[in-house]
Amino acid sequence: MMSLAAKLSGQERKKQPADQQALTSLDIVRSHLSARGDEVLDAALSQYPTETKIIMEKLAELIKSGRIKEPIDGGTLYNLFRELGLRVKIDTKIQYVKRGEVKDLKELFK
Repeated sequence: MMSLAAKLSGQERKKQPADQQALTSLDIVRSHLSARGDEVLDAALSQYPTETKIIMEKLAELIKSGRIKEPIDGGTLYNLFRELGLRVKIDTKIQYVKRGEVKDLKELFK
Protein backbone atom coordinates (compact mmCIF):
# COMPACT_ATOMS: atom_id res chain seq x y z
CA MET A 1 0.00 0.00 0.00
CA MET A 2 2.83 2.40 0.87
CA SER A 3 4.70 1.62 -2.34
CA LEU A 4 1.56 2.34 -4.36
CA ALA A 5 1.20 5.70 -2.60
CA ALA A 6 4.86 6.48 -3.31
CA LYS A 7 4.40 5.67 -7.00
CA LEU A 8 1.32 7.88 -7.23
CA SER A 9 3.07 10.80 -5.55
CA GLY A 10 6.01 10.37 -7.93
CA GLN A 11 3.67 10.52 -10.92
CA GLU A 12 2.03 13.67 -9.56
CA ARG A 13 5.44 15.33 -9.28
CA LYS A 14 6.15 14.51 -12.91
CA LYS A 15 2.83 16.03 -14.02
CA GLN A 16 3.37 19.37 -12.26
CA PRO A 17 6.15 20.67 -14.57
CA ALA A 18 4.06 19.70 -17.59
CA ASP A 19 1.15 21.71 -16.18
CA GLN A 20 3.42 24.70 -15.68
CA GLN A 21 4.59 24.47 -19.29
CA ALA A 22 0.98 24.37 -20.45
CA LEU A 23 0.39 27.91 -19.18
CA THR A 24 -0.56 30.16 -22.04
CA SER A 25 0.86 33.61 -22.52
CA LEU A 26 -2.49 35.03 -21.45
CA ASP A 27 -2.32 33.14 -18.14
CA ILE A 28 1.23 34.35 -17.51
CA VAL A 29 0.26 37.98 -18.10
CA ARG A 30 -2.92 37.66 -16.01
CA SER A 31 -0.86 36.42 -13.07
CA HIS A 32 1.18 39.66 -13.19
CA LEU A 33 -1.78 42.06 -13.42
CA SER A 34 -2.98 44.21 -10.54
CA ALA A 35 -5.33 47.13 -9.88
CA ARG A 36 -7.96 46.78 -12.62
CA GLY A 37 -5.53 45.20 -15.06
CA ASP A 38 -7.95 42.32 -15.61
CA GLU A 39 -10.68 44.76 -16.58
CA VAL A 40 -8.48 46.47 -19.18
CA LEU A 41 -7.28 43.12 -20.55
CA ASP A 42 -10.83 41.76 -20.87
CA ALA A 43 -11.97 44.92 -22.66
CA ALA A 44 -9.00 44.74 -25.04
CA LEU A 45 -9.64 41.06 -25.77
CA SER A 46 -13.26 41.74 -26.63
CA GLN A 47 -12.48 44.73 -28.85
CA TYR A 48 -9.16 43.71 -30.47
CA PRO A 49 -8.76 39.93 -30.02
CA THR A 50 -5.99 39.21 -32.54
CA GLU A 51 -3.86 42.24 -31.71
CA THR A 52 -4.25 41.67 -27.97
CA LYS A 53 -3.11 38.05 -28.23
CA ILE A 54 0.04 39.13 -30.07
CA ILE A 55 0.75 41.78 -27.43
CA MET A 56 0.16 39.25 -24.64
CA GLU A 57 2.67 36.84 -26.23
CA LYS A 58 5.33 39.55 -26.22
CA LEU A 59 4.52 40.58 -22.64
CA ALA A 60 4.70 36.93 -21.54
CA GLU A 61 8.15 36.62 -23.13
CA LEU A 62 9.31 39.72 -21.23
CA ILE A 63 7.90 38.37 -17.97
CA LYS A 64 9.53 34.95 -18.48
CA SER A 65 12.89 36.51 -19.28
CA GLY A 66 12.70 38.66 -16.14
CA ARG A 67 12.69 42.02 -17.88
CA ILE A 68 9.28 42.77 -16.34
CA LYS A 69 9.35 42.00 -12.63
CA GLU A 70 6.77 44.26 -11.00
CA PRO A 71 3.00 43.85 -11.39
CA ILE A 72 1.28 45.63 -14.29
CA ASP A 73 -1.64 47.81 -13.24
CA GLY A 74 -4.63 48.76 -15.35
CA GLY A 75 -3.37 52.25 -16.14
CA THR A 76 -0.04 50.99 -17.41
CA LEU A 77 -1.69 48.34 -19.56
CA TYR A 78 -4.18 50.88 -20.90
CA ASN A 79 -1.35 53.28 -21.78
CA LEU A 80 0.50 50.45 -23.53
CA PHE A 81 -2.51 49.79 -25.75
CA ARG A 82 -2.86 53.52 -26.45
CA GLU A 83 0.82 53.80 -27.39
CA LEU A 84 0.35 50.92 -29.83
CA GLY A 85 -2.63 52.67 -31.44
CA LEU A 86 -5.43 50.61 -29.88
CA ARG A 87 -8.14 52.71 -28.28
CA VAL A 88 -9.61 50.38 -25.70
CA LYS A 89 -12.97 51.59 -24.44
CA ILE A 90 -13.53 50.95 -20.75
CA ASP A 91 -16.96 51.14 -19.13
CA THR A 92 -16.72 53.92 -16.57
CA LYS A 93 -19.18 54.95 -13.90
CA ILE A 94 -19.10 58.05 -11.79
CA GLN A 95 -20.64 57.44 -8.40
CA TYR A 96 -21.17 59.59 -5.36
CA VAL A 97 -22.06 58.91 -1.75
CA LYS A 98 -25.11 60.61 -0.30
CA ARG A 99 -26.26 59.77 3.22
CA GLY A 100 -24.24 56.57 3.22
CA GLU A 101 -25.63 55.30 -0.09
CA VAL A 102 -23.58 54.93 -3.26
CA LYS A 103 -25.50 56.28 -6.27
CA ASP A 104 -24.70 56.81 -9.94
CA LEU A 105 -24.23 60.36 -11.12
CA LYS A 106 -27.02 59.94 -13.67
CA GLU A 107 -29.49 59.56 -10.77
CA LEU A 108 -28.41 62.99 -9.51
CA PHE A 109 -29.43 64.63 -12.78
CA LYS A 110 -32.88 63.00 -12.98
